[in-house]
Amino acid sequence: MPGLPAPPRADPANPYAQNPYTSAQGGPAYGGPYTSPPGQPYGMLHSGGGGSGRNTKRKAIVIGAAVAVLLAAGGGVYAAVSGGDDDKKPTAASTSTPAGRNRQDPTPEPTGSGESAGGHDRGESESDPNDVRRAGEAKVLYQTPAPEVSKKGVDVPGFWVMNGYVVKAVEDKIVAYKDDGTRKWALSLPKAVCAAPNSTTDGKVVVAYEGHGKDSCSQLALIDLDKGVKVWDHDAPEAGSFGGGYTSMGMAQSGDLVGMSWFGGSAVIKVHDGKEVAIEKPSPGCSVDGYAGGKALLRAYSCTNGTAKLQKVAPNGTITWAYVVRKGYKVDKIFSTSPVVIALSDQDRKTGGILAISDSGKERSALAVGNQSYQPLCGTDLFGTNAGSCQGVAASNDTFYLPTEMTQDSAKGPTSEIHAFDLDSGKRKWTAKVAGRMLLPLSVDGKNLIAYEEPSYGQAGLVVSISPEGGKPKTVLRLPQATREAESGFYSATHTYRNGNFYIASNRITGTEGTSEKLIMAFGS
Repeated sequence: MPGLPAPPRADPANPYAQNPYTSAQGGPAYGGPYTSPPGQPYGMLHSGGGGSGRNTKRKAIVIGAAVAVLLAAGGGVYAAVSGGDDDKKPTAASTSTPAGRNRQDPTPEPTGSGESAGGHDRGESESDPNDVRRAGEAKVLYQTPAPEVSKKGVDVPGFWVMNGYVVKAVEDKIVAYKDDGTRKWALSLPKAVCAAPNSTTDGKVVVAYEGHGKDSCSQLALIDLDKGVKVWDHDAPEAGSFGGGYTSMGMAQSGDLVGMSWFGGSAVIKVHDGKEVAIEKPSPGCSVDGYAGGKALLRAYSCTNGTAKLQKVAPNGTITWAYVVRKGYKVDKIFSTSPVVIALSDQDRKTGGILAISDSGKERSALAVGNQSYQPLCGTDLFGTNAGSCQGVAASNDTFYLPTEMTQDSAKGPTSEIHAFDLDSGKRKWTAKVAGRMLLPLSVDGKNLIAYEEPSYGQAGLVVSISPEGGKPKTVLRLPQATREAESGFYSATHTYRNGNFYIASNRITGTEGTSEKLIMAFGS
């Protein structure tokens, strides 16, 4: 966070040690559980980057013993919400520095999967980690070096997993890679992609790229992800723009609709032609906080008088239902759009809770999170325009899965857990625990939860399956020890498991000299 001293690096001998920097009130300034001091009953919200051996950005939902609970009108419990910066500023871990990249085409071919991906655009090629693959380890399908970027610390939003290939945006290029490591297509845009939704529609996605003004994310383009062509390209709608800028653009796509919100404005457009949809505008003194997409399009907005709503937007742009949030609170994050699971916070983002909302827009349950800290990966959202941007959570029709923060177990040392909550009752159904590494939900496969055990300081990561009853995770993919450093070296990344393959794609390229960051890593059985 600006204005705060740089946090120290984690102690390699004790990577999960508490950060020695603490706030004036006695709580950790860079993350972990925050216990409220006397006379100040609610936790504090911070945002920031990865730590505890992790290189992804986290936001913790912290429930401490000293934090007061708020009773909902329906008798549910709202728990206090807090977030935190972890204590390690990440750097990409590598053994060599890529050389010979072509600045005109900053998307080098993948390496590490034989002749089909053998570093054709580079002055030197990396050795194939499959040559030293151990028994039982997954195969490295390919690993794509991060390209040279225009400046240090560049966000590179936009990653989509398709059937047999993936698509990644990086600055002004969008590139598709087949699962055999070869390039499927590459497309150039006039300027860098600055915002993109997570979901697609019939293999097409609307992205935003930089406009003419400073920090203006004002140009839109529809990309056909199969053919690698731009279908249409034009300016973002001007309705509600604050001072003509499009700062901190957030995007969500569902069906033929794209919801966009930025600092000072919002709009909904059609995917197929980019035309703006006439949607009910918030009342005077109210503004849209963000959209979330996927199976449904949800809109959150709040007002200066302390009121707020969550709305479901129909395909024609009308409002299907509206959930009225308890006064003084607003929708902070939308974890899932179907089933609907949201996190609330007060206007200062200090307290709140986690709710499930029914298909008719009624409160389904308030999750009984109790005296526990949870850490979904929600990144940094300074203006609150990316309501649906969280990773590290998963939902089925009747269950919601949340990861806890890393805690110290007296017998097993540092451990993390996934808690499964019944969406009808809000009660916890089961717990899965691992020692020595973070455990993050990825998706639901049938009745089983698929999760990612992040790499530790000595072991590579795992993709695991957890049964509906919880218990010990069963290994699905054991990632190679040869790529552990690269796996750990992402500053912030998207993790996706689909059709037996596991992908890690960078969300931010640091551009740190002397390192070899990766853009994408792909693993298969």
